[in-house]
Amino acid sequence: CWLTVMHITFIVTGGTIFQTRDPSTGCMVIGARLEDIVAPDWLSALGVHSSLCVDLKVRSGAELTYDTIFAARDAVVAHMGRSTAFILVTGTDTLEEFAFCLDLLLGNALLAASTSLVVTGAMKPYDIEGYDGRCNVQQAVQVAIAPGASRMGVLVVLNDSVHLSRYVRKADSQLMGAFQSHPGPVGQVREGRVRFYYGPPPDATSLRDPRFAMLDAAAVAHVSRVGVWVTGVSSFLPEALLAELSGLILAGPGTGSLSAALTDQLAPWTALIPVVLATRCATGNNFDDHYYGGSRQKYEARGFLLSDFAHLTPVQARTLLVLRLAAGVYPQYSHLRQDSPPPGSGMCQQPRAKSGSSGGDRDSGEAATADA
Repeated sequence: CWLTVMHITFIVTGGTIFQTRDPSTGCMVIGARLEDIVAPDWLSALGVHSSLCVDLKVRSGAELTYDTIFAARDAVVAHMGRSTAFILVTGTDTLEEFAFCLDLLLGNALLAASTSLVVTGAMKPYDIEGYDGRCNVQQAVQVAIAPGASRMGVLVVLNDSVHLSRYVRKADSQLMGAFQSHPGPVGQVREGRVRFYYGPPPDATSLRDPRFAMLDAAAVAHVSRVGVWVTGVSSFLPEALLAELSGLILAGPGTGSLSAALTDQLAPWTALIPVVLATRCATGNNFDDHYYGGSRQKYEARGFLLSDFAHLTPVQARTLLVLRLAAGVYPQYSHLRQDSPPPGSGMCQQPRAKSGSSGGDRDSGEAATADA
């Protein structure tokens, strides 16, 4: 019975779901409030007789920072003793990052407390015909208080679908069905009822490091200058950019393949900053030792990080790397956790190129294990 949940905490960070057009300027402004979207009477009908709204006062998803993420984390921790369900209402531009990061920070605590956290938003503004925000928030509440939700970690609910934060992607910049996950949603809301189709995978907790619980926004700020660089035909990467970073995510074609020249350029830098290889494809792994023997070892032998970031998107890999650096998971990069120099002064000194370095066996300038 869903009526066992008596209190829900809403955490609000703005976004399209609250936006309306200002008639005097023609620009978008925050014109709606949570109480305009979900009514107390509707909550009472579900057995939720009290609720709390924590407004973090962020205008849009593009303005999301680690300060806001940790403020949301702290709000959940502060009210976990009273609430057994949390709803985060946020902008969809960075919703998948927000949800994934909160799962890393809070996933273990949510499971231990049998508490659910559901993230939602809207693809259309409040004053647009066909507005989806009200339905999304209502379904998020239904999912949050449904039996089984508390064992799923952080969930994402939009457009009748329930997604695990580990697998959800914003696959379209505009459409109502923008959020998708592979191999598919973990559940859906049909006929007004929540239906879960499968449970979390066996390795669902593998990325949640207990050391993340000790982090705060200040600790993360020192190592948050992690860049994402997409590679392809005739790839390049400016040396001056590398000196400004505390880490680099390379989104490569196929299974994260790099050209010989780019591999040789970046290998010396792995002694100074973590360089993670990811695939730029929507799904799939960043190496494939089954069909392409040595596709992981040939990069890891030269200092690149792969296996710790398997089956993650570049955006997810960036989030995970930032938290791992802040938590001291990689002792070889402990120097990055010190007070960061101001922009322009360079995070690291340029490394000396290693004489005779080679990208491995190649006959076309591309990595030998490029996917077919």
